[in-house]
Amino acid sequence: MRLAVDVMGADQPASTLLQGVSLFYEKHPSCTFLLCGQQDVLEKELAVDKKLRAVSVISPAPSFVSPTDKPSAALRLRENSSMWVALSSVARGESQGAVSAGNTGAYLALSRVILKTLVGIDRPAIISQLPTDRGESVMLDLGGNLEASAQNLVNFAIMGNLFAQKILKIERPSIGLLNVGSEGGKGTDSLQAACSMLKERESLNFSGFIEGTDIAKGTVDVIVTDGFSGNIALKTGEGIMKMILGNLKSSLQSSFRGRLLGLVLRPVLQNMKDKFDPRRYNGALWLGINGVAVKSHGGTDSVGFAHALQMAYDMVQQNVTQEIEEALSLFL
Repeated sequence: MRLAVDVMGADQPASTLLQGVSLFYEKHPSCTFLLCGQQDVLEKELAVDKKLRAVSVISPAPSFVSPTDKPSAALRLRENSSMWVALSSVARGESQGAVSAGNTGAYLALSRVILKTLVGIDRPAIISQLPTDRGESVMLDLGGNLEASAQNLVNFAIMGNLFAQKILKIERPSIGLLNVGSEGGKGTDSLQAACSMLKERESLNFSGFIEGTDIAKGTVDVIVTDGFSGNIALKTGEGIMKMILGNLKSSLQSSFRGRLLGLVLRPVLQNMKDKFDPRRYNGALWLGINGVAVKSHGGTDSVGFAHALQMAYDMVQQNVTQEIEEALSLFL
């Protein structure tokens, strides 16, 4: 398997992302890489990593999309940008998946232009895994579409169902529509219509409406919402978790008794930290795109970037895009 990696335009330097590629390669030595970016930068970094250099091909790109560029600017750069080069290699079949930590809006726009969308999908959705009390759930859309029609939400549910089956290994995932309450009469017209449509699809394990508190509980395996609500819910959860862990750390370090308690609780606290480590869940995916395009958080470290590469690897291995396409042909 070859993965195309855009190593430019992230909040972190190319060296950090390449360290992530090396970490991933240690787990998957059969993989090779198409590294897309400025040649002088890549040559310099690979000169000190002989193992990675031996399994990588540099695909030079004179420019890159900056974090502040608008999608229109990325489209104007076209084949001059590292992001374009990475996605184009997937479109041509030279790579099986692409990973970038660059500009989110530009990456989605270029993915739609270069890879196109699956038949029946007019709006791809961003999906990612989330830690819950029951293990892991997946949630979509996380920011790809600020608004979503009833049909969009139904499409999200179909795609999320396949993703949970293949990636989370859940035979019959439960699906919930995020709403302001679990009662049937609440929510927008789009939510009401989507709920009615999903109830008619007996092949889906649809649980009805869920509310915000159900996300962390893990009430359902697949959480379906529009990108506006999903992005706010995701970032609110991340912020609350950082606040809780930060306050806990400060409290334990504030006194001798607290530090002593911290030593006793260290194994428990480490398990808690590991479970909610955002790096473990780094790697959001465009579902509905005709190809594998994974978006890493721009500020992640090498460990987090390796997890994004793992997401791309799993998507290719499990043939998720093709299975979603087949499922959509039956539903739509």
